[in-house]
Amino acid sequence: LRQQIGKALQRRSDAIRNAINRYNLQAAALDPPRPRLSWKDIADYSFLGEFDLLRYSRTDIRQVEWSKPAYREASVKFFKLRQAHEEIQRLNIEVRRLRTAIHDEDAQMTATVNTLLDSHLTLGQELQNRWKLRSAVNSV
Repeated sequence: LRQQIGKALQRRSDAIRNAINRYNLQAAALDPPRPRLSWKDIADYSFLGEFDLLRYSRTDIRQVEWSKPAYREASVKFFKLRQAHEEIQRLNIEVRRLRTAIHDEDAQMTATVNTLLDSHLTLGQELQNRWKLRSAVNSV
C-alpha cells in the first residue's frame, strides 16, 4: 500500500504541490493559523486514515476518543481480526469445494484413461503418465 501511495503521489506531484501551496495560503489566513504542510509531510503519510487535515474541519475532533492514535490502532486491529475470522470461514468452504473437485477429477480421469487404454493405447498411456504427475500434486 505504501508503494502504491508513493507511486500515485509521484504521478500527481505537481497537482499535489499546487494543492499544498493553496492549503498553506488558506491555513495562514485562518484565526488561529493552522500548521503549514510540506511535500515531506504528505510523502511521509503511510495510510490515508492518518491524514490529520480533518482536525481542522468545522468540528474539532482532536478530543474525540476515536481520533486518538491508540483507539484508531485498536479499531484497525479489531477489524482486521474480524476480517480474518470471516476469511477463515470462507476458506473452510473453499477447501471443501477444492477437495470435492479433486475427487471428481480423479474419478473422471481414471474412467477416461481406462476407456482410452482399451480404444487408443498410446493416447491412453500418454494421458495416464500425465495424470500420474497431476495426481501426485493433488495428493499433497
